[in-house]
Amino acid sequence: MPSSTDTLFELIRSSGLDVDAVQGNEPGPSVETAWRAMAGFDVEPIASLPLKGELSGVHQLWLDHAHQAGVVGEDGTFLLTAVVTGSSAVGWVRVRLTDTADVSRLVDDQGRIEFIARSSHGDRICGVTAEESDYWVVGLDL
Repeated sequence: MPSSTDTLFELIRSSGLDVDAVQGNEPGPSVETAWRAMAGFDVEPIASLPLKGELSGVHQLWLDHAHQAGVVGEDGTFLLTAVVTGSSAVGWVRVRLTDTADVSRLVDDQGRIEFIARSSHGDRICGVTAEESDYWVVGLDL
């Protein structure tokens, strides 16, 4: 049976991102802290797309906001977590954008796009979450 790390790596690689290394949860903020922040009651999206329909715009919409927020480094690297069993224990995975990357392929077991990207220095996140009838792009300072 594959480990949580293997399952997370498989999902990340299927999205066209390169896996550099597992960073873990230290130094923080942890994956759990980031998910709690994204799920906060007063959180509002910086952009949204309909949950049903064409998802090709999710990648570019997220990428534009992630670049604006300084989440993606000049070399295309950032920290990532996605929804798979045990991913919070794995912690953050350092990834790199490629020409074939498409974050709309970071889908959970319910077929929904759910992930958080964190800046390498840890103070900013930009992720995508499924909320009611829309995908929300959420950017926050931690």
